[in-house]
Amino acid sequence: MKTTNSKGSGRVLKGFLLGSAVVWAAPAQAQSEDEETASPAETNAIVVTAQRRAQRLEEVPLAITAQTGQQLSEAGVDDIRDLGNVVPGLTFTTQGAFAAPTIRGVQSTVAIAGADSPVAIYVDGVYQPNQLANVFELADIEQLEVLKGPQGTLFGRNATAGAVVIHTKKPEFRTTGSIEISEGLFFGGSSRTSTDTTVKGFVSTPLVPDLVAASLSGFYEYIDGYLTDDRTGNRTGRVDKWNLGLKFLIQPADNLEFLVSGSLSDRTDFAAMATQPLNGNSNAQFYPDAVVPTQPWHVATELERGGNPTRTRHKALSLKGTLELDDVGTFTSITAWQDIKARITVDIDAAYSPQCTAVFACILYDEDYPEETFQQELSFASEQFGAFSFVAGAFYYRDSHFMGNGIQPLLRADGSVDPSETYAVEFDSTIKTRAWAAFGEVNLDVSDSLHLIGGLRYSREKRFGLGDAVPFFPTTGAVISDSWTPRLSVRYDITPEWNVYATYSKGFKSAVLDTTGQSNNFAAPETITSYEIGTKGKFDAVSFSLAAFYYDYTDLQVQFFDGSATILANAADATIYGLDGEISVELSDNFNLRAVGSWLPEAKYDTFENGVAFALPNTPAGMSQVVLDASGQRLLKAAKFAGSLSLRYEGNVGSGEMDGNVTLAHSGSYDFDLLGRVRTGPYTTVNAQLGYRPGGGALRFAVYGKNITNEAYFTSALLGNQADAPVYAPPRQLGVRLQYDF
Repeated sequence: MKTTNSKGSGRVLKGFLLGSAVVWAAPAQAQSEDEETASPAETNAIVVTAQRRAQRLEEVPLAITAQTGQQLSEAGVDDIRDLGNVVPGLTFTTQGAFAAPTIRGVQSTVAIAGADSPVAIYVDGVYQPNQLANVFELADIEQLEVLKGPQGTLFGRNATAGAVVIHTKKPEFRTTGSIEISEGLFFGGSSRTSTDTTVKGFVSTPLVPDLVAASLSGFYEYIDGYLTDDRTGNRTGRVDKWNLGLKFLIQPADNLEFLVSGSLSDRTDFAAMATQPLNGNSNAQFYPDAVVPTQPWHVATELERGGNPTRTRHKALSLKGTLELDDVGTFTSITAWQDIKARITVDIDAAYSPQCTAVFACILYDEDYPEETFQQELSFASEQFGAFSFVAGAFYYRDSHFMGNGIQPLLRADGSVDPSETYAVEFDSTIKTRAWAAFGEVNLDVSDSLHLIGGLRYSREKRFGLGDAVPFFPTTGAVISDSWTPRLSVRYDITPEWNVYATYSKGFKSAVLDTTGQSNNFAAPETITSYEIGTKGKFDAVSFSLAAFYYDYTDLQVQFFDGSATILANAADATIYGLDGEISVELSDNFNLRAVGSWLPEAKYDTFENGVAFALPNTPAGMSQVVLDASGQRLLKAAKFAGSLSLRYEGNVGSGEMDGNVTLAHSGSYDFDLLGRVRTGPYTTVNAQLGYRPGGGALRFAVYGKNITNEAYFTSALLGNQADAPVYAPPRQLGVRLQYDF
């Protein structure tokens, strides 16, 4: 296996230099006021691109939540894992350090090479495939949109649950920017008091007036560690991460635009996969030398710093070209390349016991997870031709995803993996994917009030594996998955500001190969058929949306990890139905109240006769693997209710401007395993921030708090035959923030 490593760095100094570079890259002069253009937020209308064209949120017959970067920051959403606090129906869980988000109960249980998440994530139009790299900060966000339900037509690649569409800030033909420095403190309960230093910045400036503009964004964060290594009593859980983004906007003509983007990020994280045995359930407990953590935010392993290190490095390049033809439409091309180096090392038993490891009853697992992708999309969005408009396009995707698996690695004295990469057992494989699709969607305005949409996508994917034990698998030949996924929608405008809609759509997720076993087994493609009705509207100070949905889920892909390999299966079918919605009320000129919620009364496996679980009692050799009939059981990680309530304030206080936000988020309980033993109980968190701009100027001071009530809960778990191993969410954090805009 190839080693992926990250070099440590100099904390505050590194962050200060990064932020300073971003700020001082700007020329001193700024362009005149008349060159500034109004953003969607300034026009008080929410504009989304869910249908591959700019539209008001109310015009799109889909359940969508849209939030600006400022709104996310004020609600305490700085990391993609926090999105569930503001998006109804979304729970951003992880499997250890692997991103495993759930939308309306649709999710995946294990990440292996070639096993795409059913929640597709796009950044500036580019599909993000790697689930280890898809846990990231939300640093320079312009707007984020969460599309709920299968996106089988326009955002169709494996998006059976929905899509998270992120738009970052573009360069502008004026000098503008900001820098923000935060210093936080984690503390409370059984956690370790720890600092959290964050520096981020963005600057944009013209290079050639009206022809070339550039922007530079940067982010750096260092966390000392709020975890305790129970073996040594020392602090652990260090997080050290940064990213840089560079963009060039080229406009050779009024109707022609090119956006060149490049980014580089690096993360060393000892907290994301900081597993510990739930209720002490680890087979290490039976060995005399065992140290088994029993409190939240406490860990113990044989690995470095007593934790399970995650390291990622992500390089990306993309070119987006846009050509607008008057009275015809807009052609768009997106070409993108990504190179992702990712690696985790994990103690599967989630405890310390060299004796258990020596007899192979406790497993140390080193996984190399690099991936290289290329994608090309061409699309055309027409202008309105009378009552008619359309979108059409094609998509090509090529992916090479390596997965190196090493069991019982040779360790150095500090617990890190020896550079020789010597393992007791090693098996490596590469999954190759070739995918293409063609799609189209037609919009017809039958009258001023009645609007129809019909769309269709054809997807075809070819997938095969190259292994060290089996040179080519499946030996029967590459697995071909293809599907036609339609969408039909009708929207009726009761008034210009209030409508009702109904949408029928299908989603498709391609086959998953047996990456670890290199066998002929594979999980067949899954499909989901969605029926949704909803309403959206705005009345004076009140805006709202409400959707009711019913999902018919067929050949649901399920995967289980047995401690060394992944077990693939298909549940025959499942049924999900429920409601989600949001409402925003302008209480006064200064106060806004926003409530969001999701209710899933039914989310069950209709037929699932080959479910896999690990049954008590635990023994020195681990738990026994059992096959059970899970038909009729509730889907994993599907809370019956989740919601949040936010109160926002903006107004003048003294000679300055004050802003504040308090967000209370609640989730019901949900299971991680089919026996219901590993369960996240109901939890409620409170986030808040209060900011002040003296004289309404460029400088802003703020105080903030996250998880203020110090709720000890987990949204992540790594399950196997050796331990029930959740990862607790961060403890209470309070901090101060300094922001300067120019």
